[in-house]
Amino acid sequence: MNKIKKYLLNLWYGLPFGMKAAGDNIIGAGDSDTVGNEINQQVSDQRVAKHLLKGEITQEVEELRYRNYKVAGEAENYEYLGNGVAMKKDNAVKEDKGKYKFSQSNELLVSTVLEELNRIDDYGTEKYRLEINYNSTVRFKMEQFVTLIDVNIDTRKETSPNIIETTFHFEKEPDPYNAKSKPFINQLARLKNVKTKYQIERNEMLSTIDNISFTTYKATNEKDFTNYCFANGAEFKEFKETEYEYLLTFSWKGFARVPANLETKFFSESMDKKYKNKERKEVAPEMVNTERKAYCSVCGKEMSVYDADVMSANGQQVICKECLEKALNTK
Repeated sequence: MNKIKKYLLNLWYGLPFGMKAAGDNIIGAGDSDTVGNEINQQVSDQRVAKHLLKGEITQEVEELRYRNYKVAGEAENYEYLGNGVAMKKDNAVKEDKGKYKFSQSNELLVSTVLEELNRIDDYGTEKYRLEINYNSTVRFKMEQFVTLIDVNIDTRKETSPNIIETTFHFEKEPDPYNAKSKPFINQLARLKNVKTKYQIERNEMLSTIDNISFTTYKATNEKDFTNYCFANGAEFKEFKETEYEYLLTFSWKGFARVPANLETKFFSESMDKKYKNKERKEVAPEMVNTERKAYCSVCGKEMSVYDADVMSANGQQVICKECLEKALNTK
């Protein structure tokens, strides 16, 4: 339990700062000597905002887009240590071709404002990160109830049978806001009695999945925006019950993995030159004011102004690391 608390603490407290460290590494740190440059940067940012609102693709917009993808990709390799300091990880995600093992959470995908406006006076359809296609009409759509999917792939040995497996996680407690939740869980619980091949073929949950697909985002041990597809029919392998979950494991005959290289797709030559030349970033005046101070909202102790600014900008409570750790231990 202590390891879990420590992991949550570092994740909550350090995520925004990995982005900052990555940015400082691939482009120079801020230069606060020239006020004129700072003013020009503010004017440029306002112009970019106007272009974004109008959907215009200008050089500034292209640079901003490329910079965001570049920094986001590099940020995965950093760990936040505290007080505005981040260190590059030794165990960054490394690809072992033919072997992929990770977990991806499944959640309802929120529509954009534009998508909602386009379907006014029409019924919308819920979209989940995990997309499941069935070979017949089903009573329950599993993507509405899957909380996590585990992927286990090993195709490195040509002489041995390939391992291509996915495991669905389902909570045992019903969702009080979803009328279908309890009947679905009751159906899951009955799977413990399904043993024979005949029973499996007659069971809707175990025999109707044709293919699944998803795009990774904040998965464990896999890069963001990697597209996965498992096809040619799911073969039921195992049903497992834990204290809080039901788990269903399926094996597959084939899969496809397509990493999305957004840095290449949205490459900006002008921004890439700035990275290579290590040009200094222009920082707004309020970010370099040495007279500013920040205090923890819980204990009142003085803390890093930078930490407080990032927490505030992300809608988080301004709290020092020590108070956050105490709160996690209490709960």
